[in-house]
Amino acid sequence: MAVGISGYGVAIPRLRVRKEDYAKAWGSFQAAGVKEKAVMGFDEDVLTVAAKASRRALSCVPVAAENITRFALASTSAPYVEKLLSGTVITNLGIPNSVFVSDHTTSTRAGTEAIIVAMEHVLSNPAGRAVVVASDSPKASMWSPIEHGFGAGAAGFVISSDNLIAEFEGHATYAWEHFGERFRPSEEELINDLNVKKFAQLSLIGTTTKAAKSLMERLGSKPEDYAHVVIQQPDARTPSTVAKKLGFADAQLASSSVVTEVGDLGAASVPVALSAALDSAKIGDRIMVISYGSGAASDALSFKVVGDRKAQPSVRAEMDRKEYIDYVQYLKLKGAIR
Repeated sequence: MAVGISGYGVAIPRLRVRKEDYAKAWGSFQAAGVKEKAVMGFDEDVLTVAAKASRRALSCVPVAAENITRFALASTSAPYVEKLLSGTVITNLGIPNSVFVSDHTTSTRAGTEAIIVAMEHVLSNPAGRAVVVASDSPKASMWSPIEHGFGAGAAGFVISSDNLIAEFEGHATYAWEHFGERFRPSEEELINDLNVKKFAQLSLIGTTTKAAKSLMERLGSKPEDYAHVVIQQPDARTPSTVAKKLGFADAQLASSSVVTEVGDLGAASVPVALSAALDSAKIGDRIMVISYGSGAASDALSFKVVGDRKAQPSVRAEMDRKEYIDYVQYLKLKGAIR
């Protein structure tokens, strides 16, 4: 039985801050290749943006909220440490309270984790329909270089066995222990990073390439079989580095490159980038998706495009809908000054 993505939608906050504003304040900007990033407004958080992206995914199919049988939410920056997040979003959307819900947190890999559990739900329940949404706005100290690239955004997907846009071909995961990268202890609100870049890159490259190679071996596929490649985007340089190690060309990354205009979206990075690839894909194209979460784990997923229905608004339209703020305004939004 074929299962996959039957609808998708994105939501990106309209506010933007440019790298030049960081450079004026700090003398440098530490997010490689990022030109500007999306910023949550006073009336936005990961739950409001998650609801918007999910609603757009439902309208893309279209399918009524009351027909959803599974809901999964992914985020590393939820407004609560202990409180169900999914319940808030399904109430907003009108999804039945009897659906099985799950929150996926603690890792930037959480977006693909949620997609995989939704696929498994539909595979075991052919009449089922799942909504998956990844919504994130990572937070770090304003004094930390890692904070420079952190953006905000969300992507939602409807997963089902009919009316497909992209058929799910399979997935593979590689997980191991690799402490010392991006992490947040339970007693702290902000992300830490030891800023040992070569050490962190060793983990990221090793983990992502092992997951992707395992999947291609399982499917009997090769890098040249994929028209589009989506790779975790903590900055604009990392995806190209991973792609080269796997034998992919930069041209295969082009459709999914969003980090330069919205920043590092954490758990929503790969889902938003996947949505951008779907916007550009044609029937028959294959898409390789590779996520990463420090600690460390990577998921690799393969899709084949079988429908030409596109989300409205597109990722490009959302990225172009913007209003610039200066760095002082940004600090106020972050609560760093009043």
